[in-house]
Amino acid sequence: MASRSHRRTLLSRRGRLVLATGVTLVAGALAVPAVNAAGSEATATTPSTKRLHDDFNGDGYPDLAIGAPGTAADGETRVGAVSVLYGSSGGLSTSRKQVLKQAADEYNGGYGTQLQSADLDGDGYADLLSTVGQYMMDVDHGYALLVNWGGPQGLSATPTTLTWAPQFEWQGGFTVADVDGDKHPDVVTASSDDWYSDTPDADNGDGTVRHGPFTRSGQAAKKDYFRLLPDRGTNFHSLTAGDVNGDGVADVVVRLGSNGSPDSRAAALLTGGSGGLTLKGWLRDAQGHIIGGEDAAIGDLNKDGYGDIVVGRSNDMYDSAEPPYRGGGLAVVYGGPGGFSTTRKPVWFNQDTAGVPGAAEHGDGMGSALSIGDTNGDGYLDVATGLPGEDLDGITDAGTVLVLRGSANGLTATGYKSFSQNTSDVPGTAEKGDRFGAETALVDANADKKDGLIVGDPAENAGNGSVWVFSATAGGITASGSSSFGPTTMGLPATGARFAASLAD
Repeated sequence: MASRSHRRTLLSRRGRLVLATGVTLVAGALAVPAVNAAGSEATATTPSTKRLHDDFNGDGYPDLAIGAPGTAADGETRVGAVSVLYGSSGGLSTSRKQVLKQAADEYNGGYGTQLQSADLDGDGYADLLSTVGQYMMDVDHGYALLVNWGGPQGLSATPTTLTWAPQFEWQGGFTVADVDGDKHPDVVTASSDDWYSDTPDADNGDGTVRHGPFTRSGQAAKKDYFRLLPDRGTNFHSLTAGDVNGDGVADVVVRLGSNGSPDSRAAALLTGGSGGLTLKGWLRDAQGHIIGGEDAAIGDLNKDGYGDIVVGRSNDMYDSAEPPYRGGGLAVVYGGPGGFSTTRKPVWFNQDTAGVPGAAEHGDGMGSALSIGDTNGDGYLDVATGLPGEDLDGITDAGTVLVLRGSANGLTATGYKSFSQNTSDVPGTAEKGDRFGAETALVDANADKKDGLIVGDPAENAGNGSVWVFSATAGGITASGSSSFGPTTMGLPATGARFAASLAD
C-alpha cells in the first residue's frame, strides 16, 4: 500500500479507499513520534520528505491503524479504541505506538470501525476516518463519521464529525477518493435514503459526494447528490474506490444486496469525472451473470494502467454446491478505457481452481478481507484474502490467509503464499473458532516498495483479538520473523476488545 505515494492514491479495499493509517491523540496517550524524530532514521535514499497518503506524521514511512471496537475503555461500555504502529526504516514496532482509548464522551459505541484515511484538508498529512455507533442526536440513535487531522506531531486530539445518519438509514458506509478529478479526496456516502441531516428530496438521489478540500471544522468545499442504481433496490452494503478506466480520477464500485437470495447480491461500477459519478453498468462474469459479494478491492493487477476490480464472494450460504461459489471465491473484472476491459474476460478463483491450495468446502469464506499491494516488489499488485472458515487437521474454523500474485496475465495462483497459525514460524496455535484471516492489510512500513502482510483475528482468545505482522521479501511474504500481539500490548483492556476487527493500511 511502484512507490506507495502514487499507487495508493486510488487503491481501495473492503469498500474503503486505502490511503493512510494511524490513530488519534488523547490525554494520557502514549508518546507519538514527531516528524523530525522519526525522520532522523531516514537517509538520502528514503522518502523522508515525501508526504505519503498513509503517513500521519510526515516522516516518509507508512503506518498501520488497528481498530478494537469492542474495547471497554471506561470499564463499563464498549466505546472502542484505535491503536497505531508507526513505520520506520526497520518496519513496524510495538515500541513506536499510540493509542486512542475513547473518541469523545458523546460517542459511545464501536470506535475503530471501518477505518479509512486520506489527506482531507490538503496539508500533506494523512487524516484518519472512523465510524462510531449509538451516537445521540437529539433523541435519535445513529452513526457518525469522524475524522482526526494529521500533522507533524501525529493526529489531532479531538475528532471532528463530518456527518451523521440515523440508525435505520446507515447501510452503505463510505469511501474516500478523488472522484471529481480536482486532486482533492472526496467523501462518498450512500444509504437507503441518504443522510438524514442533509434532508435531500427524492430527486437528489441515493448518494452524496462531499468534495474536498475540507476545513478542520469538517466543512466540505461543496456537496452534491447522485443517483446510484435506478433499476434496482438501494440496499447498499459498501462503496469501494479506485481508478478503473485509467483517467487519473477515481471510480466507485457499489456493492449491494440483502440477506435473502443470492440473486439480490450485485455490484456496479460508477465512473468519476468533473460532471459527477456516472453509472457504467453491472459487473458480470464471462457467462454474463451479475457478480456480487461481501467485499471488493481495486488495483492494477496486470500493470496495464487500468485498475482491476476484485469482488470477494465469501458467503456461500445459498450456493454452496455450485462452482465457482463453493467455499467462497474471488471474481476479477479487468479494467479498461471504457471502464470494463473488452479484451480480458472476468475470471473466478476458488479452492477448486487449478493451482489454488486446499479444496473448496462450504463455509471456508474465501473472498473475505481483501487487500491489494505489491508483496515482492515486481511492480504487479497482488491480492491477499482471508479464509476464516477454513478447517485445519480437523480444527473447525481455524482460518488461513492466501496471497495470489499479480502478473502480466492478471491474477494467478502461481507462486501463491498461504499462512495459518500452524505454519512454521507463525506465532500461536490454530484452535477451533479462531477464524484467522478475518481481516488483512498490506503495508510497506519500511518504505522498501514491498508490502508486508498484516493479519487481524478479532475472534482470537475468546474475542479479545490479536494481530500478526509478516515481512515481505523479493520472494513475497515470509513467515520468518513474523510476530503477534494483542490489546494488552497496546495497554488496552483485553476482554472482548475484538482487537484488529478493522485495519487501515
